[in-house]
Amino acid sequence: MNKTPYFIETKEYKRFVEFCQACIKYKYIGICYGLPGVGKTLSAKQYSNWNWVEKQIDYKKSEEIGMNADEKILEAKTIFYTAPAIRATKMTNEIDMIGGKMGMVKSMYRVLQLGAEEKYSTNVYEEIDLIIIDEIDRLKVQHLEQLRDIYDQKDVAMIFIGMPGIEKRLARYPQLYSRIGFAHEFDRLSKDEIHHILEYKWEELGLSVQLEDFANYEAVTSIIKITSGNFRLIQRLFTQIERILEINNLETITTEVVEAARDSLVIGVK
Repeated sequence: MNKTPYFIETKEYKRFVEFCQACIKYKYIGICYGLPGVGKTLSAKQYSNWNWVEKQIDYKKSEEIGMNADEKILEAKTIFYTAPAIRATKMTNEIDMIGGKMGMVKSMYRVLQLGAEEKYSTNVYEEIDLIIIDEIDRLKVQHLEQLRDIYDQKDVAMIFIGMPGIEKRLARYPQLYSRIGFAHEFDRLSKDEIHHILEYKWEELGLSVQLEDFANYEAVTSIIKITSGNFRLIQRLFTQIERILEINNLETITTEVVEAARDSLVIGVK
């Protein structure tokens, strides 16, 4: 079975990119909110290329800085940070450290690969134009003030990602709320987008979906009904579908397979 992962650029992702670009252009704080599982975090990591960047800045020794970097690191201008569930008092230091590491790797790449003069800036946000804070719901007002302080002092755009209602909660803090310029609601997948994604999911399993085949059509209809446009739930459901296909040595996704996969999941409010 094909294990190659895909990131599918849905309409919501493209709207999220436009939202990020607007925040950067006007140097505003933006709020992105949506139900769990609709793709907020995944989209933010894709936009920032964070899974790749995180590996580039995860060096253990000073001599390792920039050794494995490539030219893409110079394009990295977004910090992605997940608000901690505890000890948020150190949040500012942690974000500063991420920015500092990104700057160090960029500087060493220029020295090692481009022959530039060794030069380091004391401003860890010099080449950063956006900071994305995920799980903003975890933070209390004193922690939000830390983020406002970074925003005011460093002149860098920010995006807060959280659950529906976070925009109303932040409205209770006028000093912070006055700096918010944009809000973006991250919606569920449309039925057409689900169809598009399911084609990729079938392909990942080494199969092809044929909607003229009633068994395929019935399975697709069942998946749409179960997941209700929730991207994370589609991912979880297909993990179970793959397991059931392998256990039973099957090569076709049927309604029975989908139902068996659903019974293996704990599905909350969609």
